[in-house]
Amino acid sequence: MPDSPAEDRGPLEEQLPPEVRATPCDLPATAEDVPWWRPSWADAARQVGWRWVLLTPAAVMLLVLAAAWVYRGLWQLFVVAGIHLVLPTAAIAISLAAYVLRVAVRARREPFCIHCGYNLTGLPDNYRCPECGRPYSWRVIDEYRRDPHWFVERWRAQRRLPPRPPAFVAGPRRSRRRSRNGT
Repeated sequence: MPDSPAEDRGPLEEQLPPEVRATPCDLPATAEDVPWWRPSWADAARQVGWRWVLLTPAAVMLLVLAAAWVYRGLWQLFVVAGIHLVLPTAAIAISLAAYVLRVAVRARREPFCIHCGYNLTGLPDNYRCPECGRPYSWRVIDEYRRDPHWFVERWRAQRRLPPRPPAFVAGPRRSRRRSRNGT
């Protein structure tokens, strides 16, 4: 049995977060809202796999809600039993959607534009996407692929920062005459 909780997690080198390869600062600042590529429903459905079973409570809740709308007698059943299940069901559905988005983006192996999804195979690094005209780099694509939601949140947070003030220029430095006593 390990003496401390840190010992059962392995060596410290394995516990460190992954190295940041690029940041949203590498993208040029734009005034308009930038679109971000999201996987299609077909891409997401391929990544769900057996996890669709986790959505059955949400489907049952929707059926009970529809039945309660039609048959007013079931409304009390929905209020009593359904209210307690709405939050966990919604949390499971939202968590699954975020997971599927992240896995679907990681599953895409070819280089792609993070704004429109265009396949960039054969194009040079640090260029513009031929589809949408936005600049890209392989480092930014790799960072977006690791966790798209976190990348977009960092980009939005960067845009909320105040602009950097201009560099302070004090002018030329005047040389001082030294006095005879060394002061």
